[in-house]
Amino acid sequence: MSLNGLFGWLDYLIYLVQSTNRHGVHSPFVYDFADNVLYRQIANSYEPSAELCRKRMVQSDANIQLQSDETAISISQLAYYRIPLAKYNRLLFRWIQHKQLGGNIIEIGSTLGVLPLYLQRGNINHNHELIQRFFSYDRSKKINEITQFNLRSYECNELVISHPFSAINDITHHFEHHRYAQSPISLVSINDDSIPDEEFWSLLDFLSVQLEPNGCIAISNINKTVDSRLRWKQIENDEKFQVTIDLFGMGLIFVRKEQIKEAFLLRY
Repeated sequence: MSLNGLFGWLDYLIYLVQSTNRHGVHSPFVYDFADNVLYRQIANSYEPSAELCRKRMVQSDANIQLQSDETAISISQLAYYRIPLAKYNRLLFRWIQHKQLGGNIIEIGSTLGVLPLYLQRGNINHNHELIQRFFSYDRSKKINEITQFNLRSYECNELVISHPFSAINDITHHFEHHRYAQSPISLVSINDDSIPDEEFWSLLDFLSVQLEPNGCIAISNINKTVDSRLRWKQIENDEKFQVTIDLFGMGLIFVRKEQIKEAFLLRY
């Protein structure tokens, strides 16, 4: 969640005033989400190592060059915008646990290993093979390398595939042709806010038919800029998605064709 200057804090105060809790929700699905996920505390034994990784990335003094033709950027700055706050990572963990989601998880814009550390579910042994069901896509080869280094350093028990992309069709092509992509998608975390509009909507079209019934798309920093707010409003009006939940620092999207279309603003 990014609160840039006075207007960022004013936006947050407006959100607090306008948002509601579980008692203002009339959808059984969203009430269950609020009661059992949003406001319930569930212990996560992996959180200490995941948080240690996040804090080290946010406090890092190192600089990296994302692409050969770009100037260097600090890992700290990158982590600040890329890695969701702890409370949002906890929320995604609770959703996975509450619905017992065991399908594929995709992150677009690597969280430098932090989200996989939070959500690790172990490796399923199938015909004496370890099944890979976590895909991390990033434009930068260097970030992918940092992601894998952190996962090894903090002993993540879930195998994570890191793969570079330059356009969204690189992601869809790689995922569709991966040997384990036959499983449904349980969760997609979009942390890269530099995806052009045409590619972004193409990605949502692809994901809308790939999600399992309780699958979720989580978009970080939906209130970061005017453009990101406009994009979120367009998502709320998109007929492909019946349920959207605005948590200020993150937006959640569900297909849920069996429900009437509603947009929720929940206090978190």
